[in-house]
This record gives sequence, C-alpha cells and structure tokens, in this order.
Amino acid sequence: MASCRRRTQSPAIQHPFGRRHRQIVQKLVEETRLAEEDNRRQRETLAVNGCGAAPSPAPDVDGREPVDVRREHEPGADGQFTCVVCQAVFSTHRLLQRHRERAHHFGQALEGSDPLSQFVSKDEVEGPDIPAMNVNQKGAAAQEWLKHRTAILSKFTTSEKLSIKSSFLQGGEKLVVKQEINDKIKHRLQQLDEFEEHVSEHKGLSRDDYVSRITQISQELHQAWALDQRVKALKIVIQCSKLLLETHPFAFYPSKFALITDILDKFGRMVFERIAEKGEIRLVDHQLPKYFKPEHVSESARETCRNWMYKIASVRELLPRIYVEMAVLESYSFLENTDFSATLIRLSRTIRGVGNPLVAAYARAYLMRVGREIRLEDRSFVVENVRDLYLSYNQLYSNSVRSELTIFRTDLADYLSLFTPAYDWIFQTLAHTGQYNELDSIWRQSFNQAEPGLLWLSLLSQFPSDFVLSKCLELALHITTTPSTGVPSQQLMVLMGQVLSRNLASSCDSNPGKMLNVVWPYFSRKEDADSYLQCMDAWMPYLLRHWRVKEMHRIINDIVQHCRPKAQAHHVANLTSIIHALVRTEQVDYQSLFTTDSLMGLLDIYPEAHSRAEAAKILLQQFLVDHDRPLNHPLMVDHLLSIARILHDTLNATSVEDEKRQISEIAIALIDRVDFGRDFQQMLSFYGDARAAFTNLDPVLAHLVQAINRLSSRTRQLIQEHNERTGHFVRACGAFAYITIPAITCPMVRFRLYLLSSQVALANECLGQADACLEGAIGLVTEFSPAEEQWIVSNLSNLLSTLLVQPDTPDQNRLHHLRRLLRNVRTFSISHALHRLRSTIYIQAIRLLSAYIQPDYIYHVPDVESNDRLYLGDEDFRLEAADYCSQLLTELLNDLNQLGNENQYGKQASLCLELFSLLIESADLKAEPSLTQLAAKLFLLARKHNQWDADYASDNAGGSNADEEAGLDLVAAFRVFDRDKNGFITKDELRLAMELIDESMTEEGLNELIKMADVDKDGRINYEEFAKMLL
Repeated sequence: MASCRRRTQSPAIQHPFGRRHRQIVQKLVEETRLAEEDNRRQRETLAVNGCGAAPSPAPDVDGREPVDVRREHEPGADGQFTCVVCQAVFSTHRLLQRHRERAHHFGQALEGSDPLSQFVSKDEVEGPDIPAMNVNQKGAAAQEWLKHRTAILSKFTTSEKLSIKSSFLQGGEKLVVKQEINDKIKHRLQQLDEFEEHVSEHKGLSRDDYVSRITQISQELHQAWALDQRVKALKIVIQCSKLLLETHPFAFYPSKFALITDILDKFGRMVFERIAEKGEIRLVDHQLPKYFKPEHVSESARETCRNWMYKIASVRELLPRIYVEMAVLESYSFLENTDFSATLIRLSRTIRGVGNPLVAAYARAYLMRVGREIRLEDRSFVVENVRDLYLSYNQLYSNSVRSELTIFRTDLADYLSLFTPAYDWIFQTLAHTGQYNELDSIWRQSFNQAEPGLLWLSLLSQFPSDFVLSKCLELALHITTTPSTGVPSQQLMVLMGQVLSRNLASSCDSNPGKMLNVVWPYFSRKEDADSYLQCMDAWMPYLLRHWRVKEMHRIINDIVQHCRPKAQAHHVANLTSIIHALVRTEQVDYQSLFTTDSLMGLLDIYPEAHSRAEAAKILLQQFLVDHDRPLNHPLMVDHLLSIARILHDTLNATSVEDEKRQISEIAIALIDRVDFGRDFQQMLSFYGDARAAFTNLDPVLAHLVQAINRLSSRTRQLIQEHNERTGHFVRACGAFAYITIPAITCPMVRFRLYLLSSQVALANECLGQADACLEGAIGLVTEFSPAEEQWIVSNLSNLLSTLLVQPDTPDQNRLHHLRRLLRNVRTFSISHALHRLRSTIYIQAIRLLSAYIQPDYIYHVPDVESNDRLYLGDEDFRLEAADYCSQLLTELLNDLNQLGNENQYGKQASLCLELFSLLIESADLKAEPSLTQLAAKLFLLARKHNQWDADYASDNAGGSNADEEAGLDLVAAFRVFDRDKNGFITKDELRLAMELIDESMTEEGLNELIKMADVDKDGRINYEEFAKMLL
C-alpha cells in the first residue's frame, strides 16, 4: 500500500479520533496493558528509591503536534500504518516491549530521539512560541501574589555583590563539578551531566546585573522550549531551583525567591499547556474547563504527563526536585485518581528534609501558592503545612543559625524580618479557609513556641480582623509581661496598634479600658524615643477614641517629654502621623486643643522649620474644614495665629509662588473666621497681630487693609454719629491702613487700597487720614505699568470723582491734589508715549473743574463740608478753576494740532469729538460765543475727510456701543444749532450757527437746506430730520 502523505496541522485544529481509530486502539490496548503496568512499576520503584534517573518512557515525554490523516487507517505491507495516530499507538506498543528489556537513559526520551519522536519530527515544523502567562487570568490568588511579589522586590534589596551559577550564561568562571555516582545510574545521567560539566559562576554582580542574568535564563528557557530541547528546559529550572539553596546575602533572598519562582511558573505553564494541547483539551482563560475530568484526556497525553512526573521525581537534589514538582503540580489534573491533597501533604512533609529554615520557609510559601491556585475543596494541606512549619520553627533560634549570622555579621532581628513575606503568605492562605476552629487552634499553638513573636507578626496582619481583635488583650498581656530575644516587643505592639486603629468601629474589641491599662504603662516606661514614637503613632487613634478629652493633653505632654529637647529627623514621620490623628479623631475638641500649651510644645520638638511648618499646615487646614463657627476665644485665636506664623516664617526668597499662595489662603481664611462681635478694639488688636505675623504675604496684607476698612465702616453704621471715643478708634483704623499699604509690592494694588481707605476715612470724617491716603495714591501714578492703560484710566477717573467731595487742605494751595495728579499724569504719559491717556484724564479733569465751580455739588459725604461750602461765594476760587481749565484746554488743542501735523487723522477726529462733547456738556455756550465757535469747528474738523465716521467705525466696530456714542455726538451737534433749546432748528438759528463758523449762506441756500431736511414740511428741522441729514 502506498505510504500515507502526512501534513502538520496547526495547534488550533485538533483531529479527533474516528471510529476506525477507536477499534484499532482497543485491539492494541489489551496487548500493551501488561507491558505498560510492568514498566510503570519499574519507574515507580526507581522514583521512590530516589534513583538519579528513571527508565525512559515509551511514548515521547512531551508529545508532538497532532497529524492530519486523510487516508485509510490500515497497516501496509511493511507493517507500517499510513495514519500517524495509528502508527503512534503501534509504536508505543513496540517501545513498551523494548523498554521491558532495556531502559533508555533519561535525556534520550526528553530530546525526542526515540522512534516515535523521530517518526513525527520528520515532517513537524517549528510551532509558535509558548504564550506568556497572563497573571490576570489566574484568579484572585494570582492577583494577591502579584501584589505580594511587588512588595518583596521593592523592600528586599542589597548593595552587596551577588553571584550566580549556571551553564546557560556566557562568560563567568568555569567550575569543575565532581560527582560520586555508582555505575547503575552513571549511564542514565550521562546527558544531564554534560550540562553540569559546563557550569560557570558569575561573581561581583550588582542587584540589577543579577536581575538581568535571571532574565537571560528565562529567555533561554523560552528558546529551549520552542526548539523542543526538553532536557535543556528541565535542566534550566533545576539549576534555577539550586540557586535558592544559596541564602547569602540574606537581605536579597526574598527577592531572589520571587525572581526564580517566576521562571518555575513559566515552566509549569509550558508543561501544562503542552499536555493539554496533546490531550485535545481546550483551555478557557488558560485554565481547564469547569466540568473537565481526567477521563476526557487521551491515553497518550496522560502517559506524557506521567513521564514528566517520573523524570522530575528522579532529580537527585532534594530542593530542585521539590520546586520543579510544585511548579508542574497543576499538570496532575490530567491523571486519573489524582489526590491533590495527598500530593500537597506529601510535598509538605518532604520539605521537612530542607535543613535551612529560611529556604524551607519559602519552599512552604511556594507550596501554599501553587496549592491555593488549584481548584481544590479539601484544604487540609494548608493546616498540615502550618503544623509542619511549627515543628521546625525553633530552628530559627538554633546555635547553627546564630553561628551563621555571626559569620556574616547579620543581626538576628534583620534575619528574622526575611521570614515575614513567606509567613505572611502562608498565614494569609490559612485565613482564606475561613474555619474559625482551625485559626483558633493555630493561634493557640503559637503560644507553645519559645519565641513566637515572628509568628504573631504574621498572625496579626493576615488573620481576619474580627478574629484578631478578640485576641489582642490576651496577646498584649503576654507581650508586656514576657521578655523576648527574637522579634522586638515594640514591633508587635506597633502592629497590634495598627490593627486596632484600623477597626475602631468594630464591636469585637469588648474591653478597651482594660487594654489601655495594660499598654499605657508599657509605653510610658519606654526610654528609647524611636520605639516609643512608633508605638504612639500606631496606637494614637485608639487612645484618642477610648480616652476622655482631658487625657489628650496627658498623651501630648508624654510625647514631648520623651522627645526633649528636640526630636530626631527620622521621628518626623511619626510625629506628623500623630498630628493627623489628633485632628481627625471624631471626638476632637478644638477649643481644648488650641487653648493649652501642650500642642505648641509638640510643634516645638520638631527638628526642622520645614517639617514643623508641614505639621502646622495639617492642623490649620483640618481645623478650617471642621470648625465653621466664628472664633471669639482670645487664647484660642492667639494659639492659632502662632501656628499660622510658623507657616509664614518658612518663606524666603527661594519660596515658590504656589507655596505662598497656599499659606496666604490659610491665613486669610483664619482672619475671616475671627469675630469678636462688637468688641471692635479687640478686632483692631487682632488685625495688628496678624499684620505682624504675615509681613511677607501681600495678599494677606491687602486683605487686612480691606478688613480694617470694613471694621471702620461697620463702626460708622452702628454708631451713626461719632463721639470722642469712636472718633479715636476710626482714626486708628485709618492710620492702620495707611501704615500697612506701603508694605505691599504691587503699585496698582496699593493705589486701589489707598483710594478705598481715603473714601472710608472721608466717610468717617477723618479728613487727615483721607488726605494722606489720597497723597499716597497720587504719588503712585508714575509707578504704573504702561500696559495697563485701560485700568489706569478707570481708576484715575474714580480718583477724580473722589476729589470733588474731598475738601482742600488749609495748609496747601487750592486744588493741590488735582494739580499734583495732573503733573504726574503728564510725566507718566510723556515717558511712555501715552498721549491718549493724558487727553482722556485731562478731559475728565476739565469736567471736575466745571463741577468745582458749581454752587452746589451733585453729591456730598454726610457731615463733610466739600469745596462748594468752603469756597461759597469765593470768586477767586471760581476764577482760579476757570483759568486752570483754560490751561488744560489749551494743552488739549495743542495735542490736537500735533496729531494733525503727524497725519494721525483718526486720533485727531476722536479727540475732536471728545472735546466737542465736553464743550456741549460743560460750557456755557450762550455766554461764551467763542466756545460755541470752537465747538462748531471741532465738529467740522471731525467730519473732515469723513474721519469721524472712520474713527468710530475702527474704534467701536460693529457694536452697540458705537451706535450709542455716535448718537450722543449727534445730540451734542443738534444742541449747537438749537439755540433756544426747544427741540427744533429754525432758519434764523441755522443762519446764526453758520455765521459763527464763518460759513455764511444766502437766503436761497438756507431755504434750500431746510427744504431738503424738513421731511414733515413744518418749516423747522427736528432731531430725527437733523440726524438723517447728517448720516
């Protein structure tokens, strides 16, 4: 029969057994059963006896890719099957017979040199790499381990030099490995020993170099598996497991364990997925299906699984054999009648043979981990593992361990801390069983150990909080009364305090009073500040919850006493945590806390100003959040202000703006919270203290000026008319503002505050303070930024309106403030080329002068005599104001001519219209024909070359403001023609207006103009007709 053409099938496509296959298999199974059992007994005997190598199995250890067969399942003339599956089963039968007579050495089967492997490998192509294990798909246990692993790698590191032995890394110092073996196993280990002959040692490695070497080994494992080099893959994990025998340097061993077990996990996953693939089992999220049973697995896959187990059991060294078997433990799922519990218990008992307690502890932790990830209802192995741990626990304190620590100059406490990650994982796994009686039994057994402190650390942190809380009093009594040479007692007390503080709301802590009576004397007796502060940090929330408020000061004073005169730099974290606990407890009494000197004493023991400021910030921020009532207790206010001063005193030239902003916000919030009601003198005194405390914070100083002005206005509102006492008070407020403002840096802020303070002082009849503040504001004009032109115009206009009601000072010339202001404006505008600014302020000043000479001002300040009263009937004052107005107008006309000479017609037209509006509003055009003529010329100049329309179009493009301003200018123009102010322009008024502007018209021209504009034919021009004619 022609030979069958074989083709390799993708791993994703599994060719099922057909009916013909089953018939052939059933015939051959009967013939091979006896030989197979014989062979199995021989392997089991070798494995139990601990032989270095077991007989080579009949089928390939790891199997091959399934082959797609398209032809008959019949043997040919030469006895060969055309179907690969049939041929594989038949070859298995023949190999079993051969192995009964002669056992092949171990590596031959693993590397695929048996007839079955040679048969399949002729046409098999290299498959894709094994996918990396996805930890997220391994369930909750894997997620927990991922967190645990991250914590281990970040905490346990070393600066000592490391070494690594491997035959799979290039370079290094070659080692000669001599092994005494008998003749029986020498041949079986021949191939594996080839790897041992090339072992090299890499010395002087840093931590990063060591991790890099481990990564290289992991890549070698991946590559060896992809190339079907199973012997090499197995040898890699064996050598990696051997690395865990070397515990020095001690500090790095937990991290080494985490790195090595990553490689073991990868190897276990590779074996598991390979067997599942051969058994045609579809994995769900890298796990077996929910209803999977071993009966679903093909016999060849089960045989491959057995072979792996036999070879692993034949590893000579104890620790590598244990670790590799634990790594592939999940693969037992493919075998029938597998008792995982018994296997896990057996492995737990096997670990008893590991002499080094550190190595044994981490081996048990790994056993707990792989056992926890298996779907197993019977968790008896967990308790059994813990009991085995208890049996060997006292080895930690043996003379051999102490001698080793002496040799390597390692402290016992540091050595014991290396066990914590392993023990934490073991007891965490035990806690997941949820059996209270088992937890209680393990807890009770811990008291039987000579030095149980290390166990209690893990029991407290990993057992359920409800269980631990009920045991804390008993444990506290034992710790405080029994000396310990192992784990320091304060370490246990710190952990217990953290557990109790995290579960303050729990009802399991039934006797807090007795607990405090036990632990407080223990804390007070401690002389070492380090251990004392660690304990107080952990227990502070618990103490504050269950002790009365007055005991809080007792606690704070005791802390201060233990840290006198100053705490150390490494105490800052504990002290800050204590501060947090003080202000975040539910029963905090801020009045009690901030009215005694104990809290200030606690802040004083901080070693550095920066750390003290951080503590002060915590206190103030939490206080401002929790305490929303007004502050009116003088002593409490004084202490809060002192704490805020601590924040301020840390500022210097290098402080960033954000830090200043945060401190300013805290200070302002505190200032606003203080309110002594109608005790205004107390408020003034507080503002003075606040100003002294925050001299470097401009926002706070500005806020204090506004607060003092608000206080002065509030006084005026309540008193109505000042008496001698209140008069002195408001003058003191004005003086406070005047003295405070110069300390502020920004000139614009100072200007606003000066102006505000002058207005408040004027309202309170404090003319001297108002005059001084106005002087200060006027003097700042030259310090303004030219980029803020709009702001300058707005605020100077506000100042001019204030000058109207501010009476002149008797010892100064008339209009002294206005003259000085305009001089400063002229200087400032010339130096910065701000001509529009000067013209705008001058026009406003002319309006002010026009208001000055009115017999009665349009507004007054109550009880303050303005210039209209001071200069009532004084013709000299009127003449002086009019003369000064003429000077300003002349300067403006000069500016107007200058703009024309510079061909700046747009700006010229704009200024013309402003002056035109000014004359219409403020001048008496009837009494002064020259002003009327000037107004008309200004209007015509604005219209020349259509500049007035262009000017308004460019300055006020498309907006409603443009229309409004244009309408105002038309109204002003209409008033020039409407002499009798009756709302109509007659022919006589039109003739007079034209004569004033030297534009005489004939009678015929006048009639024609009125006829053109007079829409309603009434012989007159109203405003609507006038506007339509111009526009």
